[in-house]
Amino acid sequence: MLRDEGMTRNRRGYTLIEMVVVMVMLAVVVAVAVPRGLKTSPQLQVDLAARGLTRDLEKVRMRAIAAKRRVRFSFMAGEGFYTSYMDISPGRTGAIESTADEVHESRLATRGSNGGIPGVELPKGVVFGFGDAAAGPFGGPASDPITLEGDRVEFDSRGMIVPAGAGGVIFLTHEDDPSAVAAVSISGAGAFRAWRYRGEGWSE
Repeated sequence: MLRDEGMTRNRRGYTLIEMVVVMVMLAVVVAVAVPRGLKTSPQLQVDLAARGLTRDLEKVRMRAIAAKRRVRFSFMAGEGFYTSYMDISPGRTGAIESTADEVHESRLATRGSNGGIPGVELPKGVVFGFGDAAAGPFGGPASDPITLEGDRVEFDSRGMIVPAGAGGVIFLTHEDDPSAVAAVSISGAGAFRAWRYRGEGWSE
């Protein structure tokens, strides 16, 4: 009997107070360590922004095909912002008025607004620019952050770029690190590619 009582006493385990103390200590350690672990480098921030832009371009292009309507993807370089508009005219005339309703119809995943127009703001620190890159992914000089005519690209109801064959490059860099550069190329056929700049050149 005495033996059983001793075993029971030894198997009692931790008290509720001890468990709470341990959990509080773990919470403090996690609160200090996690933000440091989540901090991303300027190059990674720029790379992620380029990939996000590539996905948004593809999404909007597919929306043009699904709706059989014209869509315009516009960049505001100085604002670090982009958005897209869909032709919502009853007769599908291709007319675009640059309204908030047209943005909603394009189904771009809006994460901000500019002048009352929904759209996507670049992540903090990321801007349109070519930083230290002297040339683009295809060798042309990097003289403009957005080489698209009128800082925009349009897709017709079949997802083809209008006018046919038009394309360009969008450069992204980081305010705190001009060596952190990425780019998104748009071919005349409507293909999008994300690029990363390294001192010696570009890679996908």
